[in-house]
Amino acid sequence: MKKTKTLVTAVFLALFSITQLFAQEKTAVELFSLAEKAENLEKWYEASQFYMECLQKNPVYGDAWFHLAQCSYQLGEFDLVLEYLENAEKYSREDSSILNLRGMTLISMGKISDARAIFESILNRFPNDIDARFGLAELDLFDGRISGAEKQYNEALRRQSENRKALLSLALVSAQLGNKENAKKYISQALKLYSDESEVHYLAAVIDSYQNDLKSAEKHCRIAVEVDGNNIRAYELLSKIRYEQGFLGDVIDYCDFIIGRDRNNTIAWYMKGAALLSQNKIDEAIDIWSSALFINPLDEIMRAALEIQIAKSVSLEDERRAQWAVPHIQNAREYARRYDSNGTTYEYQRALKINPSNSEARMNFAGMLELNGLHESYLEQLLFINETRDSESVSKKAKQKMDDTIEAYESLLQDSLAKKWDIQPFYLDKTRWNIGIYYVKSSVNQIHIENNRIAADFASEMFQGLSTSSVATQVREVKGFGEAYQTARTTGMDYFILISVDEGNRDINLDYTMYSARTGSKIKEDSLYSTGNYKYSSVFRRFRNDILGLLPIRGKILNRDGKTLLVDIGRSENIREGAVFDIVRKNAIQTAANGKGVVYDDSDILGFFTVTTAGEEVSEGSLEYKGFYDRINTGDEIVLIYEAASDESNASGQNNESTGFENVPNADSNGRTLNNRAGLTAEDLGVRKTPSFVDLIRSIY
Repeated sequence: MKKTKTLVTAVFLALFSITQLFAQEKTAVELFSLAEKAENLEKWYEASQFYMECLQKNPVYGDAWFHLAQCSYQLGEFDLVLEYLENAEKYSREDSSILNLRGMTLISMGKISDARAIFESILNRFPNDIDARFGLAELDLFDGRISGAEKQYNEALRRQSENRKALLSLALVSAQLGNKENAKKYISQALKLYSDESEVHYLAAVIDSYQNDLKSAEKHCRIAVEVDGNNIRAYELLSKIRYEQGFLGDVIDYCDFIIGRDRNNTIAWYMKGAALLSQNKIDEAIDIWSSALFINPLDEIMRAALEIQIAKSVSLEDERRAQWAVPHIQNAREYARRYDSNGTTYEYQRALKINPSNSEARMNFAGMLELNGLHESYLEQLLFINETRDSESVSKKAKQKMDDTIEAYESLLQDSLAKKWDIQPFYLDKTRWNIGIYYVKSSVNQIHIENNRIAADFASEMFQGLSTSSVATQVREVKGFGEAYQTARTTGMDYFILISVDEGNRDINLDYTMYSARTGSKIKEDSLYSTGNYKYSSVFRRFRNDILGLLPIRGKILNRDGKTLLVDIGRSENIREGAVFDIVRKNAIQTAANGKGVVYDDSDILGFFTVTTAGEEVSEGSLEYKGFYDRINTGDEIVLIYEAASDESNASGQNNESTGFENVPNADSNGRTLNNRAGLTAEDLGVRKTPSFVDLIRSIY
């Protein structure tokens, strides 16, 4: 018993001694050492905490201020970085590393000219400063001068032949330039020198995947996660590689692992949904994406993927549609607060595409139509609401108000062209153009797998409005131009577009080339850029406007009474009184062999049509024969050759962007755009495009 008490006492004294040891306050130097260890492991929050504790002990510790600034830089707290660097300068000797970090921070804040001045001043004083050359290389990358960046990295490597960042950056730049041999050379050097570093193996996997060597990329990803089980980027890339290889079960397992570590990693949620969709587990994929969008509502590509799948597979009666439409209604309200009618219209249309029975969205959309003088369309929306809403949920007063409004507008429109000619304008087939939207399979390096397919589907949806669409689209995956041309020509397309996207962490680039399906000749090539919230929808709205700005305005003759014609084109398609059209024999119009516009033989021109009364969906006008004989019949086509000048009395309803009917062609017979509806470019905003691989280079620590 005595022996047992002695043992307990000894254990207690030992534990007390250990507790007292840990209770002793650490010195500033000890805290700095702990912080450095955390920083080397890229544990930025933990390192920051230790550095701050160190500075509480010793506020004039210059190195601690500098390293705290480095941690804040990695966490994206750029204002704090500049503040901490000011303190570091007070207590440190003249040190170019402080200036270099300030320059890199200014790049991140978009202060490009200030950053360049800092790096150039450093090199004037210290020509062998490696970090200053890295800074200038990043500036060259932002300016699109990849070869200039390559030169700076080579200069850095010449001064330090084993510099890790220079080797990795040169490997990525060479891969981007398509120089496979150089990319392989630099990454091989990095692997020999730093084979025990997870990031080096991860970037080797990235370079392999650029070159579509998925087997080698998989190997390096596996090594990366073996070296560092916390390398989430390597797990993400590995899951994308396994997705591409068809091992969908592995993808789901990896994604579950990542989500277990960080539930806010929406890329893992997205990947899991994509894998489930590929397994034809559609409902599970939709549920996963829906859950992920509650975590990150601004992941527009995932939202686009979800909504594309909703349109394909979810019944209109599904109660979940109401919840899926909510973000678009909220966005519409935000656009309305900023007096952006175009954005408001777009978001209400998206909401109604998801949930057609949403009365709030439809009433607000109808109100915009009324505001722009489209009374027939406004009435059509009111009738739809009246027929579909639950009468028990509407007060007697509200129902009476709706009935009175409908009655008033039906009376007002008794003299409309539609009534006069006894037609139903909203049931007309107004398809003018058939366009193929084609894509090449995405690289696994993109943030969202399958993003080119989603982009093509989303671009197709952009041409589908609530009004009768003028453009019919066909979406296909192709291997390149040859297959795209063959597909478009054999399926009767007028044009085809090859589309691809490059997404960064904060921006997106949409590249497209439009061709004639008849001849394969290139019509237009462009690169559209957007950044900030709603960048995805913004860049695709600009894409749609670009394409519609190239398509001539066409229509068909619906009826005639002597020398008075009724045609299926009106104010919703930007037509005014005084517009003049060629009347062309049915099926005689072709797209131009080279360039924009349409062509038809002079012998196929039957006469000329001038609009005298422009209705919303149909117009009436006078006919002028060409030649002696009257050869004009219903079904013959009209092509705009002259646009009437606008005036203040009718301008309010004539701009497609503000009427809610944006999905209409907007050029004359020669393909000349009639009004400029394009959004601001990156250059207009003073924003610099950031290719996705630049984010990779900037992440090298």
